[in-house]
Amino acid sequence: MNSHNNGTAKRTLWLLLGAFILPVVLAYLYLTQGWYQSGATNKGQLLNNLSYQSLAVSNPAERQWQVITLLPAHCDSGCQDRLATLRQTHIALGREQDRVVPLVYLTDQSDPDIRGELASQALRAAGAEMPVQQALADVAMVVVDPLGQWVMAYPAVQGTEAQIQQGRDLLSDLRKLLKLSRIG
Repeated sequence: MNSHNNGTAKRTLWLLLGAFILPVVLAYLYLTQGWYQSGATNKGQLLNNLSYQSLAVSNPAERQWQVITLLPAHCDSGCQDRLATLRQTHIALGREQDRVVPLVYLTDQSDPDIRGELASQALRAAGAEMPVQQALADVAMVVVDPLGQWVMAYPAVQGTEAQIQQGRDLLSDLRKLLKLSRIG
């Protein structure tokens, strides 16, 4: 009888160990083997440790959300589409649009024809200092929070359809940020 109880005790011990250790081993494998896809819902690329303060430049629209872009020396069709996306996204925000400033940074070399049209297109302009120019060199648009933190970047895309999709992505991200934010 003792051997029967001993066999049952061992089986129970193994079952208990399996019940507690197996989930840990499976979770470890799931995370380390790349089987897990995160549940991020943002469409833009999150930025870390980038702000007006870290760039040592002044914030042109303090206490407001901003969507910023840099106007190049020659504004081709992609640039024109980006400006249209910036304008249309701002309009699509509806009642939340007073919380967001669409801002176009200008340099001395920025396209003079487009510079004159910015005010008529309801786009605010600001002078781009060198650190801002360098930070915006590799991206098309950046979302900035009311505290001056650069939150999310969107890469330059080619083609009208890609630009339209990027506008939808920007609008989706902005709506989520504005909904969750109690500042600005």
